[in-house]
Amino acid sequence: MIPADKRTRAWQKKVLPVLFAAVALAMACAPALAQPVPPSGGGAGHFTQGIPVYWPYHALLMITGLILIAAGVIVARSRATGTWYKTHRLLEILSGACIIAGLVIGVYMVALSGLPHLRNIHEVLGAAIGALLIITIAFGFSVKRARRSKNAIRTGHRWLGRITLALVVLNILLGILFLSIILRR
Repeated sequence: MIPADKRTRAWQKKVLPVLFAAVALAMACAPALAQPVPPSGGGAGHFTQGIPVYWPYHALLMITGLILIAAGVIVARSRATGTWYKTHRLLEILSGACIIAGLVIGVYMVALSGLPHLRNIHEVLGAAIGALLIITIAFGFSVKRARRSKNAIRTGHRWLGRITLALVVLNILLGILFLSIILRR
């Protein structure tokens, strides 16, 4: 049987980071959920309730996610400390939480505006990045647990991470371009 103090430490190592991420995600999404949904029949006339109101939250979360992804990649590449793997894992989980929260806010603000979803390359690429991000994180967790094909999973994780990082940078630039066009209306 495992001693109680070891079980407590194991619980703290596993549950506390998840609770922290959940609280941070809830706090990040709270401003977007505070705005009431427009009444039925609202349509595109409610444009001012969506994109112009929430784009700062969306942009902040996405840029924070980009910074955390880049920091996690740097930590993994340098391996300067004995805790590099834990630091890399924490940074990438937090970046995933920021990006998914930003994606949720993006979907919500487009819904409030009354405009259709997935109507431009920024939105389509954002949805693809969300899926890639989840797959990349799943591959990362699978590397430690794999019995066979560990090197293939590790290589897939690394390349998906690189591709995801590049697409996030591209999509942020596209978002800034589209935002400048939208705010000129």
